[in-house]
Amino acid sequence: MDVLHTAYRVVELTVGWIFSRDWLPPKDFQLLRWLIVPGFGYGFILVGLGLAELLIPAKRRAWTRQSWLSVTYFLFAGKIGFYSLLVSPAMRKAWLYLGLPSFHLDERLPLPVYMVVALLVVTFTAYWAHRLMHTVPLFWHIHKIHHSVENLNYTSVYHFHFLEALVHTPLHLSAVLLLGTNIVAPFGIIGRFIDVFGHSNVRVNTRWLPYLISTPEAHRVHHSSDPIHYNKNFSNIFMWWDHVFGTFHHDPMHPATEFGVAEPVPTSFIKQQVLPVVWIGRDIKDGLRRALRGRS
Repeated sequence: MDVLHTAYRVVELTVGWIFSRDWLPPKDFQLLRWLIVPGFGYGFILVGLGLAELLIPAKRRAWTRQSWLSVTYFLFAGKIGFYSLLVSPAMRKAWLYLGLPSFHLDERLPLPVYMVVALLVVTFTAYWAHRLMHTVPLFWHIHKIHHSVENLNYTSVYHFHFLEALVHTPLHLSAVLLLGTNIVAPFGIIGRFIDVFGHSNVRVNTRWLPYLISTPEAHRVHHSSDPIHYNKNFSNIFMWWDHVFGTFHHDPMHPATEFGVAEPVPTSFIKQQVLPVVWIGRDIKDGLRRALRGRS
């Protein structure tokens, strides 16, 4: 029994470290709670999708350097995004201290109504933040790392450059704080499931659901390397803003099957974190050079 208890504790500490934003294993992490307790059942989602990808993959793939890279991002996702945890309370304190405007709908509306309003606003800002990541060259250099994934799978949701949250977090928080200063995550675990599920390499036929939520069929279009799919399906959870702004695409007869970006991106975690900074520096240098040339 002591051996089993020790083995369980090792697994618990390992999983806790992977999903913690701290560099030391969290002492209060509870594996069973993470797996099954309502509101925390994120572990059940990840384990379930991992098994589904093994049993019913949309596309069977050999284990490659891309696979090891996916594992690396999966292991360090919490560590890369740790500053989001710092930004949220800091922004809220600054918002209150500076007396910035808020409608305080969190206090004036019944919670269910407020959550629906917050969901519409947060998904709207998420849509445009994501769309700007594709259309503004500086942001695209950062977001390109996420789109460089060729073996799209459920761990790809964690495959992103550390600077991404610097764009998304303040924009989302500004929208939420404008609604109300008590930060409420509308439908958090449901939204997280849809986002992870949408990236998964699972063979499913969700019929009409791609018109409503970001199913694998819908989100593969967004990651597709086929030019006909470029700049489509920006929504990561609900697809309504893609319908409103004309970026929705779904063609069951011609699904997306190949992923990645045209520009070569190295399959190295360190290089992928450094390269966007190099690209941005290069663009700034070229812009300054053109400006100086125009003055002469």
